[in-house]
Amino acid sequence: MSDPGQSLSTVPGGTDSFSDVNRTAVLARPTPRGVSPRSTPMMEPKADDHTNPLELAPKDAEPGSTSERPIYAMLRNYSVIVPETGERVRRQITLRPFDSIGETSGRERVVAEYDLDSEAGEDTALLVDGTVNESRAWFPRTTRIFRWVSGHYAKFERRLMRLVRVIRCIRWIYDNILFQEFTRPLKCSLTYFFASFTVFSTAISSLLGSGDGKHLTATVTVYFHPSRTIGSMIEAFTFAELALVYSTLLSCCSMVTAAFFRKLGLLWVGHAIVLVVFCAGGLGSIALMKHKMGKQTFNTACSVASTAFTRILVREGSVQEGRVSFSKIVQVGLLVNLGVFISATVCFLVFPVTAISRLKKTCKKLMGTYTHILVIITRSFLCGTKTEIEELFDAAGSLISSLDATIQEAKYEHYIRGTESEYFLQMRLVKSIQSLTQHLGGLRSSLQMQWHLTNLHPGHTMSSCGELFEIFVYYLGPPMKSLTFTIKGILEVLPFDDKNSQTDEVHLNSRFAPSLNMALDLFSSARTKALKEIYSQEIFAQQANRAELAIHLEKVASTCGQFSQGLLDLAREIHSILHILKEYEDYVLSGRPRSWWWLVFWKTNPKNLQKADNGSEEDVTVPSNLAHLFSDDNMGAKNQKDTSRDPWRLKLWRALRKFRRNDVRFGIKVGVGALLFTLPAYIPQTREVFSHYRGEWGLVTFVLMMNISIGGTTSSVLYRLCGTAIGCYSAWLIWFIFPSNRVALALTGLLIAFPCFCIIHGWKNNNAFGRFILLAFNLTALYSYSLSQNDIDRDDRNEDEGGVNPIVSEIAFHRLISVSSGILWSLFITLYIWPNSARTNLKRKLSILWIRMGLIWKNDPLNSLSVRGEPLKPYVSIQDEQKLQKSLLKMRTLMVAARNEFRLKGPFPTKHYDSIMKTTQEILDVYHNMNSMITKDLYASERESQMIAYTIEERKELSNRIFLLFYLIASALRLNLPLPSDLPNTVHARDRMIVKVSEYRMKQLSEDAGTEDDFVLFYAFILATMSINDGLLHIIASLQEVYGSIEEETLSI
Repeated sequence: MSDPGQSLSTVPGGTDSFSDVNRTAVLARPTPRGVSPRSTPMMEPKADDHTNPLELAPKDAEPGSTSERPIYAMLRNYSVIVPETGERVRRQITLRPFDSIGETSGRERVVAEYDLDSEAGEDTALLVDGTVNESRAWFPRTTRIFRWVSGHYAKFERRLMRLVRVIRCIRWIYDNILFQEFTRPLKCSLTYFFASFTVFSTAISSLLGSGDGKHLTATVTVYFHPSRTIGSMIEAFTFAELALVYSTLLSCCSMVTAAFFRKLGLLWVGHAIVLVVFCAGGLGSIALMKHKMGKQTFNTACSVASTAFTRILVREGSVQEGRVSFSKIVQVGLLVNLGVFISATVCFLVFPVTAISRLKKTCKKLMGTYTHILVIITRSFLCGTKTEIEELFDAAGSLISSLDATIQEAKYEHYIRGTESEYFLQMRLVKSIQSLTQHLGGLRSSLQMQWHLTNLHPGHTMSSCGELFEIFVYYLGPPMKSLTFTIKGILEVLPFDDKNSQTDEVHLNSRFAPSLNMALDLFSSARTKALKEIYSQEIFAQQANRAELAIHLEKVASTCGQFSQGLLDLAREIHSILHILKEYEDYVLSGRPRSWWWLVFWKTNPKNLQKADNGSEEDVTVPSNLAHLFSDDNMGAKNQKDTSRDPWRLKLWRALRKFRRNDVRFGIKVGVGALLFTLPAYIPQTREVFSHYRGEWGLVTFVLMMNISIGGTTSSVLYRLCGTAIGCYSAWLIWFIFPSNRVALALTGLLIAFPCFCIIHGWKNNNAFGRFILLAFNLTALYSYSLSQNDIDRDDRNEDEGGVNPIVSEIAFHRLISVSSGILWSLFITLYIWPNSARTNLKRKLSILWIRMGLIWKNDPLNSLSVRGEPLKPYVSIQDEQKLQKSLLKMRTLMVAARNEFRLKGPFPTKHYDSIMKTTQEILDVYHNMNSMITKDLYASERESQMIAYTIEERKELSNRIFLLFYLIASALRLNLPLPSDLPNTVHARDRMIVKVSEYRMKQLSEDAGTEDDFVLFYAFILATMSINDGLLHIIASLQEVYGSIEEETLSI
């Protein structure tokens, strides 16, 4: 290689924002104990303003101390691969933390976030030399133009800077707050305003026929709002049309059934069939599917279907009278479709947002978050410091959840465009990007274990662990920073840069993949040499006579080996992302071939499309004795004994097991509640009262408000009641000021709709408050105007509520009574008919999840490998961990609902349960990391086979103890009892296994056989057991705080 000075001069841009490159000064570092000093002369750096005093360790620092270890990694030159050019240069890299960690000034943070002309940009949190370049970073181009004018006039300069800051702040507020938060409710308000023309416009109203229910169009727009992406609107439109077809089918069947039995003189029989089959069955099935789907767009469609069907069932009177009137069904369908069409039109034409562009922006943000996490973890591991990065992981988790929803919305846009192949490429890209979180989680586990080993063991053991980490950092620190530098340079522009995120173009730097390959080769060779040097140190020769020392040193070796392996895996995953992006770029350059294979649903897609969507792992056979533990239907477990001689009652009980499921019970409960609420509309003595108080809106409110859990239903009771009261009062007040003035009513409706939609979109937990305000206003004001214009059915002679001179106060009161009765009825049904407590359900599901996780580890992951050519043994837990992840996500929803359930004992311990859920998620991440290690190669090498056989007894004992801990915490949670003081100890079992691994390693070192790669799986296994044990101890501590005290009645028999 040429002279380092020449190499540095070829690097574009000089110093990178990620690193400090000291071209003239290199620190003479003290030699760690057991390492021979280098012969290369070193120069002492100058203590100038650009030198970080934290990096200058005291010369008398003790080996292994955290004050000394950063010197070796931070100030030592090493070969670096520049990703943009592929050049190999020698650089001196210093990783710097972010403002979120608390080590950058407020001024630097402002530069990073608001300096639009800076090269760093908003995603750069690492500044050159730790200071701000006044001539480049702090002053934008416009300021530099006028800088010569200011000269020594500080006052003019300060005023100019204030103006620049104000302009930047205004632009940032507009781009990030006003544009996003203002346009969404504005679009919805305009949609409601246009939909109200079906009532206020005489021409449009006459085209829709006679009737006082034309406010249904405006009602539909409240649920079917346009503040979505185009893909989401296409999905919602599809669901809405299917829901409308279903509601039309129910309406027609109800009318035909009632008319048929009326001709037979058995109208009451027809009413009974309508109530049981179509009312209870239809509305119950809508509620069941709404819960099963769990999608916002499908929930909107269910609201539309319930509203349309309820109007025909109880409002129009055709079913009660036993006559067929398809004109009403057509009119209701036309009103609903008109509302959907208006909403879709506004979505497509007014500030349209595409899911594809949002997907690209979200991927860009997620990559920036990954870059921050990687830099912080690497620096913390090399420095031996503890850093809190939970906020960054939480941000990454929210972005990943957003990606899952956005890619599904983008699918519909691609299907309409005919770019199915592009959707499959984006799906693969999203899956690969999301997998980076698991790799970073593995690095975080290694970082946490390093801190645990170097700071929690007193005496000589801590000194030895610190010394071993010091040697590891000395040899592998610079290569690790070099690889991190290359990865960061790639992640900063992947997967889409700022330009092509707004367009359909894809531009990938062709040097990224070769640069990453070179960086991987450099790091792999350095890693092999470094680990070999570590085990050749004298400190390992001292462990032969000291088992305790051997255990701790082996833990350190496992942590170091696993961290370096995790960094390699991360880089390889990024390489796969580059490969997908290359395919993506080739597809775009080929002109984006169009295809609409989704229309030919009865045929199989071509192999290339089908292959592109295969991103999941292959399924494996689940052992029969554990199959029921991984089934969605927990009650579907089959007894292994002969059941042919079981009594018929037991067979019937098993046959009806699906009706014992909570979701099926929920559907039945909603259906029965709807039947009982509708019954007065079909009894002649109570029909007039039901119609007078507009009971159909109470029925709609009941169906839409019902939730599967008590907390989910009770959470919005107060907000819905208050919202209805405010909406009714607002309608009465506006009518009192502007009676029958359609212009004033339309404009005030627009003004009221805007804050209501702000509440709907801004209040995540109680957005029903804004929705019910607007619905109550709509049901009162628009309905009153229809009456004032004599726009009623020809056969409707009902003069209640004032007729053409509407008594708005009475109408508002009737709406308040109707909606309130629906709310209170849903509360009654939820509490007293098959009550499903979210707290009880959460405990049951969480305990079962822990039992499953315990069984996973009891089977031992290493037993799933094929040893010496033996057939593969299916490892059920590793392959089904995705089901466990989904179960845990559902429990998050239950935990939110549990907060709203009233308890005399006090509020729900949300803080403790949130901590338990996070720890459980971390354990599942450990399972995923172990799964990733195993699935790379399911066939064990010769050395791995020997180690598996050599440690089988120790691993079996350790796995059984871990399972017992899972079993105990599951039992304690289910019984609401504290755990005993003496619990099974996994430390000794784990230490015995580590001693066996150490013995085998020393034997291999003496024979000079095998490589370090043979121990990678055991590195992962040791680290996984340590992480799982720490997580279980944390869960146990949380359970002790929640259930630490026993009431007198707890142990009563």
